[in-house]
Amino acid sequence: MIDSLDTGLTLHGTWWWLLFWPPVLWFVRHTYQQTRPPISTAALLWLQLLRSLAFSMLLALLIAPILIYVLKQAEYPLVVTLIDNSQSMTIREAGTSRRQAVADSMSGGLGLALQRSVVGIFSDHPVRSTWSNVLGTPTSGQATNIGSALEQAPRWGTERQRLHAAVIISDGRHNLGDHPVAAAQELGVPIYALGVGSAIPPDDVQLVSVEPPGPMLSGHPAVLRIFLRQWGFTGRRAQIDVSLQDSVVASEVRWFADPGVLEQVDIPLPPMPAGLQSLSIRVASMEGEVTHQNNVATTLVQVRPHRLNVLAVTGGASPDFAFLHRTLAADSSLTIQFFTHERGWIDNVDLSDLDVLILHDLSRQQFGAETARRVEEFVQTGGGLLFLAGDRQANSGGVASSGLPLLVPTRPLKSASGPPVIGQHGQHPAIRHTDDTGSDWSRLPPLLGMASALERPAEGPVLLSVDSTPVAMAVTHGQGRLITTVGSGFWRLDLLASGVGETPQTIRRFWRQSVQWLGLPEATRKVRSTPEQAVVKHGQAAQLQIEVFDELMQPFSNADFNFTLNGEIHRPTIQRLGAGRYLASWPNLVPGSYSYELSATSQDVVLGDDRGEFSVAVQTLEMSDQRLDEEMLQQIAQATGGAYRSLARWPELAEKLSPPPLLDRETKHAAIEVAQSWWLFLIIGGLSIEWILRKRWGLL
Repeated sequence: MIDSLDTGLTLHGTWWWLLFWPPVLWFVRHTYQQTRPPISTAALLWLQLLRSLAFSMLLALLIAPILIYVLKQAEYPLVVTLIDNSQSMTIREAGTSRRQAVADSMSGGLGLALQRSVVGIFSDHPVRSTWSNVLGTPTSGQATNIGSALEQAPRWGTERQRLHAAVIISDGRHNLGDHPVAAAQELGVPIYALGVGSAIPPDDVQLVSVEPPGPMLSGHPAVLRIFLRQWGFTGRRAQIDVSLQDSVVASEVRWFADPGVLEQVDIPLPPMPAGLQSLSIRVASMEGEVTHQNNVATTLVQVRPHRLNVLAVTGGASPDFAFLHRTLAADSSLTIQFFTHERGWIDNVDLSDLDVLILHDLSRQQFGAETARRVEEFVQTGGGLLFLAGDRQANSGGVASSGLPLLVPTRPLKSASGPPVIGQHGQHPAIRHTDDTGSDWSRLPPLLGMASALERPAEGPVLLSVDSTPVAMAVTHGQGRLITTVGSGFWRLDLLASGVGETPQTIRRFWRQSVQWLGLPEATRKVRSTPEQAVVKHGQAAQLQIEVFDELMQPFSNADFNFTLNGEIHRPTIQRLGAGRYLASWPNLVPGSYSYELSATSQDVVLGDDRGEFSVAVQTLEMSDQRLDEEMLQQIAQATGGAYRSLARWPELAEKLSPPPLLDRETKHAAIEVAQSWWLFLIIGGLSIEWILRKRWGLL
């Protein structure tokens, strides 16, 4: 594409031959003045002209002139402009919305500086636009994904090698997709960021997150924990209502303290009927709030008809078992018995009455073949097993072999080189934090012991690991579930975390949630699904973890699926995770409650089906934090060699936003060139005509 065109003409040749031209013309004229016999003046003039032309062409052949046509092509460097079009751009500050501030800057000269750039808008996904209607497009999307906009920019009908720079006009509130700095570096060109808005948040009350109580028991009260944050309402009172099926079941009054501080509010819940209950939490709107969308949240609470029946057996007293005892004994949703291993204990226990069996650090002698057979039968028929291997088991060389996929150490444990690292993106129920993110295990100290050698690694989701060596795994076996761990010093994680001011809840939560997950009824279903988040914020993708098994209850990895949402066909994207596990995702669902049904098939044969529920909250990602994120925009600019300025200071980057044209190539063409072959033909032709005329007129 030619963006700028310039032309010119140059002439080349041996020009000193022109000195002979006047004498030659004089000689021709003088010669024909002596012509005999005399002829008419017109005939004489024609002969002089032909002779002069022939001699002139002969001189031109000696001069060899070349007329060169020069074409210069210059191209403007390609710049892509990305303008934030998410809902956060509608926030008003000082009486003007962020979107209007962009429009004012465009009319004030910024538009002229960017007029040659390719323009696009983005919210949760990017769309190419034109300068004529870019600011007339209504805001859209429930989240902001800067990373996807940067990935798409060089594909908008352009060549990546021509891309010179990118310009981002945004408030920087990236809240969806991968971190944009990596996408910016992949783009490979400077990015100039113009920040819109203020880093000082507007007046607002935010219901940040909800921590539902653990599994409730029917007929028993519980406590719902929520977290609030506010700006501009210090010292004001807020009413918080909790509703079940459109009826208010609990209320709390909160006096706001310091602005911007996360405030915890515990709300007592009354007894509720058994089943999955959906609770709606609403903070009363305050006059002057910038938005009311983030005042409402929804959470799901599992109310059980009775406590889980748990039996914990240990191979001997140890600090780890004492810590496990204290942690689980404090869980009111469990009916748990603890005792130290005795010979023949397995014959005196009716495992069919148990929901979860905990085996803590049994030696090879304590976990013999008969015990292994009974425990495997318990899991196969739907029981939950928490199997913990420690120093005692490692020093005894493991346990008796069985069909259970256990982590069994065969050598003494070694010291761990670092803290445990969470797997499954922190989304497995055993390690998931209550705000749907993984707990921060990186702040904890290393374990005292970890596996140095394993009998045979189990196959399944790794929950915790150190240097790629599994510490905890979750496995579905038959109709039941098991979590198998290997290591020692878990009590130390709790003790040292408490001593340095960190929360001691991380490891305690892991043991409690592991037992709760193991106690979930699975029956004989070959297709099992679990929502990754029971309540999804508007703008996030709703995701399901799906497990599929064949007739022998072995993982099935080639299943196809049919889905319905609220009775209508609604196909999600499916990601195959391996070992019979799948991840289904629905992006951009509107707020509301959803019941899903799925069936797994293979070559038109139905493998099984499942159903469940989740909710999409009215509160959007966009309204979680409305401040200008200067730090994010600065990171993007610095990582690419660009620069960051506030929108009002855009003239400081004017030369970068609209770079001058660059000479791409200069082409020279020989427009007129004296070629010897056809030039000699003209000379001979002219002399021949002159000779014929002379003969015709009788000249000597």
